[in-house]
Amino acid sequence: MPTHTPSLLFRYLALTGALYFCLAFILVHIIRDDLSIWRRTLSIYAVGPAGWVITLGFFSIAGTQMLIAFRLYQLRRSAADVLAAGLLAVAALGIVLVAIFPYNIKLPHNTGAALQLGLFPLFLLLRAASHKDDPLWRFTLTCALLSTSFFLLLVWNGETDYNLGTTAMAQKAQIIVNTLWLVVYAWRWPALRRDT
Repeated sequence: MPTHTPSLLFRYLALTGALYFCLAFILVHIIRDDLSIWRRTLSIYAVGPAGWVITLGFFSIAGTQMLIAFRLYQLRRSAADVLAAGLLAVAALGIVLVAIFPYNIKLPHNTGAALQLGLFPLFLLLRAASHKDDPLWRFTLTCALLSTSFFLLLVWNGETDYNLGTTAMAQKAQIIVNTLWLVVYAWRWPALRRDT
């Protein structure tokens, strides 16, 4: 019985963090109706009224990613699994930078955003390529292709122009896809052999 308790706790923490981020994502768009949903990237909502809502959301989704990265490392079967867990962990650190440094502190903020938005698609692609036997393989592959497409649209737009609508929507769309994968994985939370 003791082996189940930490696993369940981590699962619920990961799921709670991901769900809180989803709630925060929706709430800030309702609360900050002075900002254009189509033309403002998500981190802009962290500055000003109710900024703490999405800032806390950034910390919570970073925690979710770290917990899932740790779980993936526990379940590792190959060097690709270790690399995937590492990519997800570094992407989570990127979100922490975004949470700590508002968008107007450009260098650390944009570095954090680049780590998160750039590494998450790589993580998903690697996960899909190395786990074709996973019941979530098609879902992971779909998320990987969508996340990569939205990231390429961001790269095509060049350096983030906070007034460019395609940048904001590509960023938000990628965040939604990435978060959806995290929610589903946290819900599923594969057991370790010793947990079963």
